[in-house]
Parts: sequence; structure tokens; C-alpha cells
Amino acid sequence: MEHILEKARELGQLIANSEEFATMNSLEEKASSNPEVSDLYANYADLRDQIAALEMEEDADDAQLDSLMDEAEALEDKINRHPGILELNLARLTFNQMMQRINRALQVQLTGEDEFAEEGGCAPEGCAGCSGCGSDAR
Repeated sequence: MEHILEKARELGQLIANSEEFATMNSLEEKASSNPEVSDLYANYADLRDQIAALEMEEDADDAQLDSLMDEAEALEDKINRHPGILELNLARLTFNQMMQRINRALQVQLTGEDEFAEEGGCAPEGCAGCSGCGSDAR
């Protein structure tokens, strides 16, 4: 067991030293230290708190709630379009894809599956002639 934990620690270090992880961390620090981004997040959190409080009221004004939700949605859009956040989200996506590939490699070792086989689908020959899972891969 200790040998397995040692290898897990090695893998953790390799991941921590990866370009994907370093880039993501750097961009997260950059975004969190950006006053504009911090203000956007603070305003969004405030709106979400107002919405939650209003939803708990029995006689909540639906029009006011709709207005706050629209405002929160617009602010969320603004946050997601911010250049620093766009760059950060791309870095997170890249890191998550790397982690999925790592998890897939581990899964393959545990199950004996073909590492290069396509994921999804029920049969090695794919979805040809299959009508079971409803996959759009056909």
C-alpha cells in the first residue's frame, strides 16, 4: 500500500509541476488580484444573496425577483466575457482535459480496456445498427 501512495504522491507532484497547472494557477492569481474582476464577483455575490433572501419571503414580489435574476444573469455574462476570465476558463478547461486523460489512463490500467478505444458507445464496433442508448454518435 505504501508503494501505491508513494506513486500517487509522485503523480501529484508531476501534475503540480505541469504547464497546465502552472498556467491555471497563475491566471487564477491574476484574476483574483484584478480589482475589476473582484468587484464583478462581489456584485454578483450580493445579487445572489438578495435573490436568495427574496426567494425565502412568502410574499415575495415576483417582478422584483425576475428583475434581480435578470440583473444577475447579465452580470454573470459580463464576468464570463471579461478577458481575464475567458483566459482563465480556457486554462481550467485545458487542465481538466489533462486530468480526464490521466483518469482515463488509470481506468484503463484497472479494467484492461484499450486505452485508445473511443469512449462512449456500447460496442467495440460503435453505434452502427444500435438503437439502445440514444447516442447521437450514429
